[in-house]
Amino acid sequence: MNPKHWPNIVSALRIALMPAVLAAAIAGSRLWFVVLIVIALTTDALDGALARWLDAFSELGRKLDSAADYLTLIVGLAGIALLWPDILHRELTWIVTGLIAFFTVVVYGFIRLGRAPCYHTWATKALAVACALSLIPLLGGGSPVPFRVVIVLQVLAALEEVAIVMIVPWHVGQVATLWHARRIRRAGMAPPARQPVTSN
Repeated sequence: MNPKHWPNIVSALRIALMPAVLAAAIAGSRLWFVVLIVIALTTDALDGALARWLDAFSELGRKLDSAADYLTLIVGLAGIALLWPDILHRELTWIVTGLIAFFTVVVYGFIRLGRAPCYHTWATKALAVACALSLIPLLGGGSPVPFRVVIVLQVLAALEEVAIVMIVPWHVGQVATLWHARRIRRAGMAPPARQPVTSN
């Protein structure tokens, strides 16, 4: 198998895990839900690391990774609502804040670019792992502080992505940080020229 396909396989694995995650939640198994969702969130960082290591970036990979992110978010929230309704109620303000930050980037991307940005910045990749780790004490009856810290950082990461869209609204592909976006801008990369419209 071509190693260039490995990042896409990892993203596809995350999608494939979602029926099992949802089944665990419906069955009332908190343990298996946590184990599977932590694995899924960890693969979100792994596929990006593999893509960088193998220089295996592609439009398909970006879209697959984003689709896996959205699905993991939806299934994860559904599972928490089923298994920990009291925690969902207590942390609702924080959860809604995180969702607003997440979808603000998507909506602004569609407004500005006509598509979701799919930048997969270093911050968002690191936060995927941090979120997985923060769920362990949160759902285990421990401190909610790590989860709340992750939400604050998620808001900052979302602001970074919005700023990247503003700086390089024509760029298609991975942009690791705002600093990288500024480098792209300074390099003078221009948006692709539009083809003239001709009438027959």
